[in-house]
Amino acid sequence: MRPIWILTISLAAVAIVVAGARLVLGRPSSSQPIAFNHRAHTQDLGLDCVDCHQHVLSGHRATIPNLAVCADCHEEAQTESAEEALLVASIERGEPIPWLRVTWVPSDVYFSHRRHVAIAEIPCATCHGEVKDREQPLTRPLVRLTMDGCIDCHQQRGVSSDCIACHR
Repeated sequence: MRPIWILTISLAAVAIVVAGARLVLGRPSSSQPIAFNHRAHTQDLGLDCVDCHQHVLSGHRATIPNLAVCADCHEEAQTESAEEALLVASIERGEPIPWLRVTWVPSDVYFSHRRHVAIAEIPCATCHGEVKDREQPLTRPLVRLTMDGCIDCHQQRGVSSDCIACHR
């Protein structure tokens, strides 16, 4: 076999392995702009997910906290943390923090946080994992959301698992 064919086959094999790993493991990890500590907010201060992630109880989509939410407590630094100093500086400049979204559903799926959290009373950790215990920021989902997982949950709770219930 000629050396060019060996190289081509080897590169193709590596590409297949990398693509397979991405499918199995999900998105590659990336870093967040601020090392946000969920544990300090939920366990130490007693905040609930809905205190910062607005619209969970009333809307279709939850939100990544914006500067106004953070400014409620952090217009001035509360600690000596370098990460909090970054947050306070962003608030002072009025520059949104470019958080990287780590959880999403496909565009053809309708998902309502209100319906799941406020009405069905499903705890956030059921779909998102124990984020409240995290001292480091999320760079990927703790729980992989899959259609099979959603269907299983719907069937366990006796709610519609008809395709049109979620795919619109």
